[in-house]
Amino acid sequence: MRKSLLVPFLSLCAATALAAVPTMPRYPAPSPDGGRIAFSWQGDLWVAPVAGGAAQRITANPGYDFRPVWFPDGTRLAFSSDRDGSDDVFVADLGGGAPRRLTFHEAPDAAQGVLGDDVVFTSRRHEAWSRMPAVYRVPAGGGTERLACRILALEAAPSPDGRYLALVRGGTPADRRHYRGAANRELWLYEIATGRIERLTSTPWDEDGVAWAGDGALVYRSDNGGEDRNLFRLDLATRKVVQLTHHEGADVRAPRTSADGRLAAYELWDAVWTVATDGSAAPRRLAFEVPADALEPAVSRADVHDGAEQVAASPDGSQVALVVRGDIFVVARRTKELTSVTAPPTARVTETTARERDVAWSPDGKELVYASDRDGQLDLFTARPADRDDGKFYRAAGFTERRLTASPEDEQQPAFSPDGRSLAYVRGKGDLVVAKADGSDPLVLFRHWGRIEFSWSPDSRWIAFSREDQAFNEEVWIVPAAGGDAVDVSQHPGQDTRPVWSPDGRRLYWLSKRHANRVGLWAAYLTRGDDERTREEWLELFEDEATKKPAARAGAVGAEARADRRETPETPGAKPAPQPVAIEFDGIAERVRPVTEVPGDVGESAVAPDGKTVAFVAALEGESDLYKVRWDGKELARLTTSGAGPSQVEFSRDGKTVFYRTAKGTVGAVQLEGKSGDPVPFSARVVTDRAAMRAQVFDEAWRELDRWFADPHFHGHDWAALHDRYRPLALAAVARRDFDDAVNMMLGELNASHMGFRPPAGVHRARTGELGVEVEPAGDGNGVLITEVLADTPAARVDVDLKPGERITAVNGAAIGPRVNFFAELAETQGQRVRLRVAGESGARDVTVTAVGLDEGKQARYRTWVKQRRAIAERLSGGKLGYIHIQGMNEPSLEEFERDLYAAANGKQGLLIDVRNNGGGWTTDYLMAILSVRRHAWTLPRDGDPTVKAYPTAERLPLPAWTRPAAALCDEASYSNAEIFSWAFKTLGRGPVVGMQTFGAVMSTGGARLADGSFVRLPMRAWFVAGSNIDEENHGCVPDVVVERPPADDLAGAKDAQLSRAVEVLLAQLPKDPSQLPW
Repeated sequence: MRKSLLVPFLSLCAATALAAVPTMPRYPAPSPDGGRIAFSWQGDLWVAPVAGGAAQRITANPGYDFRPVWFPDGTRLAFSSDRDGSDDVFVADLGGGAPRRLTFHEAPDAAQGVLGDDVVFTSRRHEAWSRMPAVYRVPAGGGTERLACRILALEAAPSPDGRYLALVRGGTPADRRHYRGAANRELWLYEIATGRIERLTSTPWDEDGVAWAGDGALVYRSDNGGEDRNLFRLDLATRKVVQLTHHEGADVRAPRTSADGRLAAYELWDAVWTVATDGSAAPRRLAFEVPADALEPAVSRADVHDGAEQVAASPDGSQVALVVRGDIFVVARRTKELTSVTAPPTARVTETTARERDVAWSPDGKELVYASDRDGQLDLFTARPADRDDGKFYRAAGFTERRLTASPEDEQQPAFSPDGRSLAYVRGKGDLVVAKADGSDPLVLFRHWGRIEFSWSPDSRWIAFSREDQAFNEEVWIVPAAGGDAVDVSQHPGQDTRPVWSPDGRRLYWLSKRHANRVGLWAAYLTRGDDERTREEWLELFEDEATKKPAARAGAVGAEARADRRETPETPGAKPAPQPVAIEFDGIAERVRPVTEVPGDVGESAVAPDGKTVAFVAALEGESDLYKVRWDGKELARLTTSGAGPSQVEFSRDGKTVFYRTAKGTVGAVQLEGKSGDPVPFSARVVTDRAAMRAQVFDEAWRELDRWFADPHFHGHDWAALHDRYRPLALAAVARRDFDDAVNMMLGELNASHMGFRPPAGVHRARTGELGVEVEPAGDGNGVLITEVLADTPAARVDVDLKPGERITAVNGAAIGPRVNFFAELAETQGQRVRLRVAGESGARDVTVTAVGLDEGKQARYRTWVKQRRAIAERLSGGKLGYIHIQGMNEPSLEEFERDLYAAANGKQGLLIDVRNNGGGWTTDYLMAILSVRRHAWTLPRDGDPTVKAYPTAERLPLPAWTRPAAALCDEASYSNAEIFSWAFKTLGRGPVVGMQTFGAVMSTGGARLADGSFVRLPMRAWFVAGSNIDEENHGCVPDVVVERPPADDLAGAKDAQLSRAVEVLLAQLPKDPSQLPW
C-alpha cells in the first residue's frame, strides 16, 4: 500500500507561500466546535479557520481525498480516498502520521459520518437488484465492517447522541436538477436501537444533503419546487421547516454541520459558504489562503507506444498514419533500410491543442487529409511534407498544411476518390458532400439527420453509403458521385451498413442482419451477368485478370530484395485506369448473396485487391480476431489468434498483408496466408497541456450533446449559455475529479436521463475475492461470523460446506483479529484458492475455497432474492401463479425469461412479470411478442388427449408464448426499456400493472469518445406513448395499482409488499373455472 504524507495540523510551513484563494474547494466540514473547516482541494484534505486565513494541508497524495468527517474530539478526520485504486475509507490523525486505511473492499465506499468510534459509510457491494447502497460502520481503530442498518440509503448522517441515522433514499443522480418523479430523494429517520423508520419528507422534488443541527433538528437541501437548491432546517418535534439560504443561480452542494449543530458549511458554485443553523446570521462566503504552487506540471511529455485512435496504412504500405491523443503522426514500416535494430522513425504531423481525427491518404500517398476542430467545429485540412516530394512523411523536416473547408458546420470523414480528383466527406450530422480534391465546388449528394458510412467505387463514379430512416432501419444506397438520385440497393427490413466495394467493381459488400438474428457479411452482384457466373467461371475470371497484370511494376524490387525475408513495402508505379463500374439497378436487391455463415456477428471488412478474398472481424472462438474467406463464402480461415480486437481493417496494395488497429491502439499486420506480418511499432512524442486538454474535452462534450441531444430545445434550457457559464468553473478545477463533476453539473442542468461524463479508465483497483458468504465481526473480536451462505457459490459446494453460525478465524494463514479487516485478506484473490480456518460446532477445520469476483457474488445474491420472490408468489397464490423477474432488458435476461416460462410458469394459471430495479436495454418488443400471441388453431397428434388443446409452439413459433393472464410489477427503479415495457404492457391492455411509478428515464442513447479518452453519453432519440403525445422521458408509467415498497423490505428476504399486492390483483383476474383459461 502506498503511504501518503500527513502534515501535522499544528505545524506551520513558514517556507510555503500562501498567496492563492482556492477555486472550487469541495466537501466542506465544520469542526465539532465550528471554529475550523476541513475541505478537499487539489485532491487533498485541508483545514482552515472559519474566520479565514491560511489553510493547512492535511494529506498529500496523488490520489483524490474527499468527503472529510470529523470525530467528536476534533483531533481526527475520516475521509474517502481513491489512493489505492478504489474509493476506500481512511482516518487521519491531525497530530501527524500516515492515514490509516479502514476499508478494503473493491466497491466504492463513501464516508458519511461518525457513530461512537465507528465510521459510517455507504457502499454498493451488497446487492445486485437495487441502485441504492447499503449503510455500514467500521471501527476507527481497524477491523471488519458490518451493516449499520438493514435499510438501503444514499446518505446516512448519525445523530450527535448516537440514537438515530438520518437517511436519504431515492434514485436520482446528485447532479441532476429539477427532477420531479417517483425516484426523487427523500429524508427518513431510522432509530438504531429499535429499527423503526419514519419518512420525514414527501414532496415531488429532491431533498437530500442531510445533516444534524443538534439532536432535535436537521438541515438539508431542496429546491422546494423552485429553481435552485437551498438549505432548509427541519425541526423534528414540530416538523416546522425554515429556509436558511436564498441563493439564486446555483445549487447548495454537500452541506455538513458542526457536532454542536450550530454551523452548516456547504459548497456554492466555486466557493465554501457557512450559515448559522438557527438562522441568526446570514450566509457567509469563506476566504482561505492556499499555496499558489500546483502539484502537477502544467505541461507533460510522454513517449506513447499504444492508444492510437486510428491507424491508416499508406497506399504503398511503407508508412502508417496514426491519430494519437488528438494529433496525427506517421510511422515508417520496417524495411531493409529500417532494420529491426533501428526503431522506425515516427513523425509528428500536427501539433495543436485541438483534436485531429478521420485521417486518410491521398491515392498517390503524398498527402494526408483529416478533420480538426481547432476553430470550434470540425473542418478539413490536408498536410504534405514541406521539404520533399516523395511522400515520405517520416523523413520530412516539416509539413505544409492547407485548409479545405471553413463552413460553420462540421465536416468530417474525408475520403479521396480513387483517381485523386475528388473528395467526399460528411457535413453537419449526415449530409454527403463531394468536392474537388482541393475542397472547392462542394456538391451535396444526400441530406440526412443521422450518421452515415460511405465508400467510393473503384472508378470514382459512384458512392455507396448506408443510412437509417426514421424507423431506424438502415439501408445501403448507391448515388452517382456527380449528383443524381440515390438508389436503395439492400431493400431489407433490418440492419444493412458499412458498404465496401470490391476493387474490380463487380460486387458491393456490406454487413446485414438477415439470418438467425446475426450480423453477417453479404454481397450484391452489380450486374445480372456476374450474378449468373458459376464458381468455376469466377475462378477462371480471377486467373485471367491476374495474368493480365504487368510482370513487374515500375521500380519493383529486385532479386536481392526478394531474397530478404523481411517484407518490403511496395514502390509506387503506374496503375492502369480501372474499368468503369457497371451497375444494373433493376433487381439488384434480389442479387444479394451471403458471404459469411458463421456462429456470431461479423464486424468490419476489407476486400483484397484481386477481389478474391475478404478479411473480416469476428469473435467466432470467444476472442475478437481477424478472419478471411473467399468471395463465395468458401475457405474460411482465422488470420490472427491473439484476441487482438482488430478494427480499421485494410489490405496492402499487393494484397499480401492486412493491416488493422488492435484493441490496445497499436498497429497490427498479418500476411494473408496467416503468417504474422512485420510489426509496426511507433513512439509518438505526446505533449499535453493540461489546461488546454481540459478545455478541448469540455468543448467536445458540449458540442457532441449540441449535435445529438434528442430535444433540440434542450428541455427548455439555453444550452449555449450553459456552456459559457460552466466552462470557467470546469477549467478552474484543479483535481481531475472536480473537473469531471463540473462537466456533469452542466449536463445535470438538462434534467435528462442517459446522461453522464466519465474520465478515461484509471489505475488498476484491487479486486476483492468473493467467497459466497455474508459475514459480520465476531463479538469477541476473534474472526468473523458467517450469517448467510449463498447458494451456487464456492462456499456452498459440498466439499466446502460452510454454514451460518460458523466462524472464519484466518485467511491464508493470516489471523482475523479485532483490528484486522476480513476483506483486506481477500484482495486480489479472484480465481485463486483461498485457505480458510473455520471454527464450528465440531471444532476447527481448514477448507479451501476458490474465490470468484464481485459481480459473481452480486449475481448469487440476486438469484437468492429471485428465489425468495418466487416462493412468496407460490405461497400467497396457492401455487396458481408463476413469477419471473427480468434483471435487464438484454439477451441473457430474455433467454432466462424464455426458460422460466416453462421452468417457473408452465402449468400456472397466471404469470407475474417483475421489472423492478431493471436498468433497461432493448427487449420490450420481444417480451410483448411472447405475451401477445393469439391462437388461430390447435393440434392433436394420433393417440393424443383430445381434451387437451395445444399448439406446437417450439416447432412453429419464432418465440415461446404466454397467453394466460399476466400482471407486471414496476417501481421507481425501473429504468429506460423497463419503463417502455411497463408502458407497453399498460397501453396494450395486457394486464394490470402494480407497484410504483417508473423513473421517467426513457431515451435511446449512444456516446462519444473524447480527445483524452473521456466518454460522454448522448441521449439522441425520444419515446412517446402510442395514441398520445406523452413523452416517456420525465413521465414515468403510473401503475394501475400503486403500492409503495416499505424500506423494511429492502433486505428482508421473506417480505415484499408490492409482490403481495400483485398476487391479490392477479388472482382476482383469473376465471373461477380453470378450464376457461387460454391455452
